[in-house]
Amino acid sequence: MSQMLTVSGVRLEIEEHGQGRPLLFLHPGEGLQPSRGWIERLARSFRVIAPHHPGFGGSELPDWIGTVDDLAYLYLDLANDLNLRGAILAGNCFGGWIATEMAVRNTARFAGLVLADPLGIKVGGVLDRDIVDMHGITRAEFMSLAWADPAKGGIDYASLPDTDLAAIARGREALALFGWKPYMHNPRLHRWLHRIDLPTRLLWGEQDGIVSLSYAKGWKDGIVGSTLETIPRAGHYPHWEQPDAFAEHVEAFAATL
Repeated sequence: MSQMLTVSGVRLEIEEHGQGRPLLFLHPGEGLQPSRGWIERLARSFRVIAPHHPGFGGSELPDWIGTVDDLAYLYLDLANDLNLRGAILAGNCFGGWIATEMAVRNTARFAGLVLADPLGIKVGGVLDRDIVDMHGITRAEFMSLAWADPAKGGIDYASLPDTDLAAIARGREALALFGWKPYMHNPRLHRWLHRIDLPTRLLWGEQDGIVSLSYAKGWKDGIVGSTLETIPRAGHYPHWEQPDAFAEHVEAFAATL
């Protein structure tokens, strides 16, 4: 079910499916893409709540929103408005960054945190590129790095209606607004990871060429007590590429909470 909700003055398009423990899922920079079937798989075990970020899908982007901090506070307000209790907070890629910014601020509504191939922190030196410049490479290069099997991620843009193409362009503009400089990270976030007081599971696609397993180790070392598991035959978007395996990992984690 897709619905429009106004949160702190911002109209958001939100997908909600399933019943059970709430799972607030924050999508990557490539958008929500519910047609890939991952929401339905998670909805077998959870009440999945998946907002389209401001500027993506049907969600508006007011001119006073322009940072990941804004998104973190917006989604904390969403959790309050929905009266979530004991929920799992999850995010992939750009959504993992937002989820982390939420978790270092306030975890009252959540029982656990799942970060799948997140962006958002700096672990290397000043001249080290921890995150591939996704805007500075060709689409073919991006697909080969982001997917274990690029054929699974292909989209026939020529067949899409103009409204869908406009939405994709709008989403990419929004992503650039939130994460362009510094590129897809908050230089200070790594120092605040110790504030995360939730059980945390890091999930990583074994063939992720956007952020490597050495980058994953930086996350694991920064979040006290966190655990790291890898998903075979998956790249940067394991919930899309291996939805069954991804859901099984999340279900197993939820059973420990």
